[in-house]
Amino acid sequence: MQEKHGIEIQIETQPHRPTEDGLLEIYLARQEMPDLMVGHVNDFADLPAGYLCEHFRALPGRFPLREELVEAGFTDPRGYFNPFVIIPFSIFYNQDLLAEKDLPRRWEDLLEPRWRQQILMPDEYRMVSKIVRTFMEAHYPDRFVDFNANVQHQGAPIDVVNKVDEGLYPLGITNIAFARISRNKHTRLLWPQDGTFCMPQVMVWSKKADERLLEIGDFLLSQPVQEYLALQSFIPASPEVALPPLWAEHKLHLRWEGWEHYLRVIKGAKA
Repeated sequence: MQEKHGIEIQIETQPHRPTEDGLLEIYLARQEMPDLMVGHVNDFADLPAGYLCEHFRALPGRFPLREELVEAGFTDPRGYFNPFVIIPFSIFYNQDLLAEKDLPRRWEDLLEPRWRQQILMPDEYRMVSKIVRTFMEAHYPDRFVDFNANVQHQGAPIDVVNKVDEGLYPLGITNIAFARISRNKHTRLLWPQDGTFCMPQVMVWSKKADERLLEIGDFLLSQPVQEYLALQSFIPASPEVALPPLWAEHKLHLRWEGWEHYLRVIKGAKA
């Protein structure tokens, strides 16, 4: 952007630890917004009524989505949230510890007593854990205590994969880029009958942003970037890039109920 337009770009990274203030909180305190926000939409759910339309730019149709994602309801009808990739959160298991007949088939199966302290997830403050916990509580409020009793939280996503791979736990949950591979190859992915929980990654522009900054969105949806994301088994938003083989084989079965539902569930969750 600097070479082409003479625009100097400053990139700020969102903190992840619970002791740190989020960037959106910092900007709200300053009563200003960055020109472009790239990442998850969770903080937007807690904005005051009318704040989104007052300060951010609606761009319906500016960044086309692949047909499968349009059909699944990932188009923001208001045009503020422009997805560039979808990150699935996968259940995986140690195939030496669990026979086919014993596998959970649906997310609700993870609430059964047989999984007491048998499901490993990353630290509670990490995004995969926050999203999965938030949506499990929303879908199964009367039995969420059972999910809490069944889950252990330890370390980063790669630590979860390694411990399930080593046979210390039969089940794990983390994002698919980690869950799909393991050092000793003792793990396999599960494909829940009710779909895989996921999190869109989006681009949101401030109303004060220079028009030329929209080219950053074109870059994030460009073939090299989208192919890189697809190599992680994330779901590329661009219609010009093929689905990862894993998702083509499993027909992109995601547990997604639209933007209104997603924002309502995560509101106040501090995910």
